[in-house]
Amino acid sequence: MYSNTCFVKVLIVFTLVIIENECKRPNFILFLTDDQDLLLDSMIPMQSTIKNIANDGITFTEAYAHSPICCPSRSSLLTGKYLHNIHVYNNSINGNCSSNEWQNTHETRTIASYLKSSGYVNFYAGKYLNQYGNKNANGLSHIPPGYDWWYGLEGNSKYHNFTLSINGTKVDFHQEYLTDLIGTYALDFLSHKPLDKEFFMILAPPAAHAPFTPANRHSDKFPTVKTKKMHNFNASATKKHWITQLPPKYLPEDITILDDIQRKRWQTLLSVDELVENVVNKLKNLNILDETYLIFTSDNGFHIGQFGLPWDKRQPYQTDIHIPFLMKGPKLPKKELFNHPVSLVDLAPTILTLANATVPEDMDGISFAHLFNSQDNKNKENERNLVFIEYFGEGNAHSVEKACNFSEEDAENLSECSLENWCKCQDSRNNTYTCTLTFNIATKTKYCLFRDKRNFMEFYNLVQDPYELNNKAPFLTSKEHKIHQHLLSEYKKCTGKSCHDLVLKSYDKI
Repeated sequence: MYSNTCFVKVLIVFTLVIIENECKRPNFILFLTDDQDLLLDSMIPMQSTIKNIANDGITFTEAYAHSPICCPSRSSLLTGKYLHNIHVYNNSINGNCSSNEWQNTHETRTIASYLKSSGYVNFYAGKYLNQYGNKNANGLSHIPPGYDWWYGLEGNSKYHNFTLSINGTKVDFHQEYLTDLIGTYALDFLSHKPLDKEFFMILAPPAAHAPFTPANRHSDKFPTVKTKKMHNFNASATKKHWITQLPPKYLPEDITILDDIQRKRWQTLLSVDELVENVVNKLKNLNILDETYLIFTSDNGFHIGQFGLPWDKRQPYQTDIHIPFLMKGPKLPKKELFNHPVSLVDLAPTILTLANATVPEDMDGISFAHLFNSQDNKNKENERNLVFIEYFGEGNAHSVEKACNFSEEDAENLSECSLENWCKCQDSRNNTYTCTLTFNIATKTKYCLFRDKRNFMEFYNLVQDPYELNNKAPFLTSKEHKIHQHLLSEYKKCTGKSCHDLVLKSYDKI
C-alpha cells in the first residue's frame, strides 16, 4: 500500500497532468487549394479528404471567398481583413499583391505573426501570393514574418519547373511535382518540429489552377468525365453585366476543351487528396491527430461554361465564390453539416480564438469558433447574416491576343482574351463590383453593384433561382435598392467592430 506521503505525491502529479492537458493548445493545419470549385463537383476526387476531415468533422455548406481571385482572397484570409482595409486589388504588384507596401504593413500583421507571438511554430509550403519573389519586392530572400519553416513558391501556380524560396534561398526544381514536394516537406517538418511547442501549417498546392497538369500516375484517371452542364451552362447573359455579353454570345458546338479542363482539374486534385491522407497518417503515427485542427478550403471557386464564359473565375456568380470548406479537430462534432454562413476573412480570427490567442480588434472577420459549442450552435445572435464579395476588374492589353481583333482602345480595358477561349474575354476594367449575400430565415439573396458607367445592378433570390438565371434588380423598389446600397456603402468604410456589427445584424426584412 501507498503511504500517506506517497499518495499525496501521486495525487499532485496526476493533478498536474490534468492541468497540463487542459491548458495544452491545439495545432492547426490548413490545406489551401487554388481555384477549386464546389458547385462543379471538384470534391468528387477528394475521397480521402472527405473520409478524414468531412466524415470526422464539419462541412460548411455556406462558405465563401471574399474575392474570386487569388491574391486578394489569400491576402484577406491571412490578415482577417477586407480588401478596402489592406488595399490589395488584384494579382499585380501595382495592385498591392506582395508589394513592398504589403510587406511593410499588412504582412507584419497576419495569422502567422500573431500565432508566432503566441508561441506557435509556423510552417508554409506552396503557393503564397502571385507576386511573391518579384525582384521589385525583395525577391525570394524575403520570408514573410512569423514563419519558422518557409517553402514559398515563386509567382503563380506551377506543377513542374518551378522555383521555391527555401527559408530565403532560391532553389530551382524541374522534374519534381510540386504537390508531392509539399507533402515531403510537410512530413519532414512533423518529424522534426519542436516537441514542446504547438504548430501551425499552411499547405498550399497548385491544384486545381491552370495549367491543370496532373501527376503522371493520375493522367489516365476519370477518362469519361465531362464538364458539368447545370441550368446556367451556356445560358443567356442578356440581363447580366457588360463583360458577359461580349461576343461570342454562346459557346461553340465543340467544347472538347472544356471537358478536358474538367477532367484534368480532377486529376490534379488526386495528388492533393493523397497529401491529406499522408499528413493524417503521420499525425496518427505521432499520436497528435486528436489535438490538431485540420481545415480544408480553396482561395476561390471556378466556372466552366456558365453563361457562355469559357473557364476562369473573377465573376460574382456562385460557381466563382462558393467554396469547399471542411474542418475537423478537438471537440468538434463528427459528420455534421453546418449551414452557418462563413467567409474566408473569418478564418484568421477563428484560428486565433481556438488557439487562445488574442484576436486584434481591427480584424474585420468574425470568429465562428463559438459555433462548435452545441448551445451556441443554436443561438442565432452571433451568426453572420451578411457576406460581402468584392472584385476589382483589370485591363491588360498584353493578355489580349491580336488575333481577337479588338481595337487598341478596347484592348487597354480588357484582359485574358485568347483564341484558345474563343476570344471571350475573362475580365475588364468595368468588371468591378461589390455584392452582398444576405441570409435570413426565409431566403438567401445576392445584390451586386457594378462600378461602370451604368451603375449596373444584379439581384438574385438564390433559393428560388440558385443558377442565377433571372436578374430581378429591375423589379426591386427604390426603397429596396436604397437598403442594399446603404449596406454596400457602410461596408466600404467599416473596420473591425463596425464590420462585425454590420454582418451580425438581422436582415429578415430585406
